[in-house]
Amino acid sequence: MNRRREPSAFRAAALAAALLSAAGAGCSRDRAEVAATPGADDSPLVILTTTHTPPYSYPDEKTGEIVGIEIDIARAAAAKLGRRLEIRKAKFPELLPLVSEGKADMAASGITITEGRRQAVDFSEPYATEGGMFLYRAEEPMPSMIRAETLRVGTIDASTYDFYLTSHDVDPIRYDSFENAKKDLEDGKLDAVFFDSCAVKIVAGESGGTLAASRLETRENFGFVVRKGNVALKAALDEVIVERQFK
Repeated sequence: MNRRREPSAFRAAALAAALLSAAGAGCSRDRAEVAATPGADDSPLVILTTTHTPPYSYPDEKTGEIVGIEIDIARAAAAKLGRRLEIRKAKFPELLPLVSEGKADMAASGITITEGRRQAVDFSEPYATEGGMFLYRAEEPMPSMIRAETLRVGTIDASTYDFYLTSHDVDPIRYDSFENAKKDLEDGKLDAVFFDSCAVKIVAGESGGTLAASRLETRENFGFVVRKGNVALKAALDEVIVERQFK
């Protein structure tokens, strides 16, 4: 059960630290995929994702398989390296720590590139420029950051959106997935969810008019998190991202 936490200077400091350090451990295997050209290294290339960040990574409604832009890029990078790609699920606060600790090779789930995070991990070139906006019930007034302090706002724990809300004196209700926050919004337990603009627009568009997207509040670059020193993987990801941009 998610609940509000009292705002404090300690919480703001802890949240900033969460962007750089461990916030838990462990993840469950989702499935394995075989790269197009197997190489000498038979070990899997492991990517972590929260699996609920459309259109970047999300479960296919028919097959349940994790698909999306991030998975396509990771699969192509694995093929370049002649490695098998293995997709594993993890909560958002776990992504950077698990990669930094060497328990996964990379992570992607709409992760914003920041200089603070670069102290613990490396990033690929940006594959998308996104921003934060509010998802809200269409019959209610449009939320804005100016009004957010008076609203019940949900967001993803330890995300840059969490940090942004906190820096604007908003104490959000924190979730481990966008899907759970969206459900509470639909059930009337939240007034709004602050998250990636692309995901918010997709969900609003598929809601049949019950949900709506606010104006854009922030703008950020998304990149793949890569374990420090893994030069070959970063190079393969960068190559795939550049190739996709020029198609």
